[in-house]
Amino acid sequence: AIHTTRDRLMFALLLLPALACVHAHRPMAHSAPASARSNFPRTLSELAASSQGSNSALPLMAMRSPSARAQAPRYKVIVDFIPALGGAQLFTVVFVPEGLRKKFDTVMFRTPYGTSTLQNDAENLVSKGFAVAMQDFRGLHNSTGQFECWFNASVDAATTVSWIVAQPWSTQVVFEQGFSAPGIAAYFSEVGNPSPSVVRGMFVSVATSELHTSMYQGGAYHYSLWHAWLTAVGHPEWEPVLTSHEGYSDFWNNVTMTDKWSRITAPAVHLTGWYDIFNQQQIDSYFAYQTESSVGQGDNYLVILPTGHCAGGEHPWPAADINHGFNLASSLAVAMFRARGSEADEAAAAALQAADPMYWYVLGPGLDGSTGNYWTSGSKFPSPTLFNFYLTADGQLSDKAPTSEGKVAFVYNPLNPVPTLGGNNLVLPQCGPWDQLSLESRPDVITFTSGPIPQTVVLVGRLSATLFVSTNCTDTDFTAKITDVFPNGTSMLIQDGIVRMRWRNGGATPSLLTPGVVYEVTVDIWTTCYVFNAGHRIRLDISSSNFPRFSANPNTGEPLTGTAPPITALNTVYMGPDHASHMTLPFAPIESVPRVVLPVLDF
Repeated sequence: AIHTTRDRLMFALLLLPALACVHAHRPMAHSAPASARSNFPRTLSELAASSQGSNSALPLMAMRSPSARAQAPRYKVIVDFIPALGGAQLFTVVFVPEGLRKKFDTVMFRTPYGTSTLQNDAENLVSKGFAVAMQDFRGLHNSTGQFECWFNASVDAATTVSWIVAQPWSTQVVFEQGFSAPGIAAYFSEVGNPSPSVVRGMFVSVATSELHTSMYQGGAYHYSLWHAWLTAVGHPEWEPVLTSHEGYSDFWNNVTMTDKWSRITAPAVHLTGWYDIFNQQQIDSYFAYQTESSVGQGDNYLVILPTGHCAGGEHPWPAADINHGFNLASSLAVAMFRARGSEADEAAAAALQAADPMYWYVLGPGLDGSTGNYWTSGSKFPSPTLFNFYLTADGQLSDKAPTSEGKVAFVYNPLNPVPTLGGNNLVLPQCGPWDQLSLESRPDVITFTSGPIPQTVVLVGRLSATLFVSTNCTDTDFTAKITDVFPNGTSMLIQDGIVRMRWRNGGATPSLLTPGVVYEVTVDIWTTCYVFNAGHRIRLDISSSNFPRFSANPNTGEPLTGTAPPITALNTVYMGPDHASHMTLPFAPIESVPRVVLPVLDF
């Protein structure tokens, strides 16, 4: 199949530089020293320190709270193997502060990257008065048992929480924290019913609470992300397991929170980035925590940075802006832990009460004299006005509904897919905003461009493209990219999306196409907050591939595990009164996102 043969060869060439510093780890023997360090990822404080004074866009998972202190906190180290379901032994390292106090609230991390990678974060929390428990995922590093991705996260988390509360140094109050994969584990700890009631708060960064949605965006397999990650943690055998479950079914029940929000028993600080691989799922999680949880409704916080899960965007945001946002999220988390801790810190509770629930970065083109690239805040995103921009056969985006029929066709060859250039990626050479001009000259990319925008406005909210399409195959993909066309011609990517047509209706069963029949389909292009400056133009790029971010659709209608040779597709987009293909954008006045100075919380 494409995603297991040619896709792998093409992707390997792109991935080699990124994986050069990634070391896959199998479980270490029990005799290995507990201090043995892994090289995946680099210690995050080192990455953050190396970025000081740089204007480069940084990988979000590398941005951590500053760990430099006058001297390291004093603590004792406890190492244990916690017996778990199925006979697994979960390797756990605990830092317990030394001092007059005998019992401490505990922050729990569960990680696939090795407990040693958490040392700086743990020492930072110890210096603030918390005990910290760090644990290897089962089947990785020093933990025994069978690696199960996150499918056992709820059970192993509950086992670990029960162990923590039984320890003599524990106040029986637990918090959870995690960045990326450990953050996903924190989200899925709430899948169980009932969830551990002693968990009183979380700090979850760049993570998803919906594994299926994150693996199959619009039904298309997020190939570069999951192929690279499973390879990096040393378990590529899980990829065929996951790709054999394309549709949503009970298989995914333990790694989805969609129907389980009422089980949540603790609020959280959610940290994400506009170009993060999990951004939409994390925004959705925040609002679900705020409105549907059984405990903590209205007590959650969301911080959105201008970054993503990897570096490489052509547009460099100031490192200071990134650091300020991360430090705010970290301080909100510590304040939450103290306010909801065993001693119920009133000063921390007051600081939380004074803070806005949401802080987000307002993106902009970054040109001299342009508006954008600053922080704002509020209790919610401003209420936008939805505008439809209609596609025309001559390549325009019009604010007027079409009066005549038209169509534009292009040939999509799965053996020559449109290469990924920027966007919400992991381990690819280009991430975040990137000029799409070089791709827009391809014959399999069709573009539609507006006239100059008469006044500066902010794009804020969920973006989408509704298309009327047909193909000569039983399945194909349609991609949509929204770009800002600068006065100098640069076509800078803002956001993009995809739909795999056989999964356009969701569910567990694919719906194949009848060749030549026109279908209406909506491409979800996620959420953003971006300032379109006066004189700039809006562009929509449509194609049928974005590889290796997404696996190239062979157009055969077969599942990912199929073996039929690929078929070249003739794909058509229709426009007109009966087939009004359009893009829907949420615009608001620039005054609705005022510039704010981020608060500095001393926690």
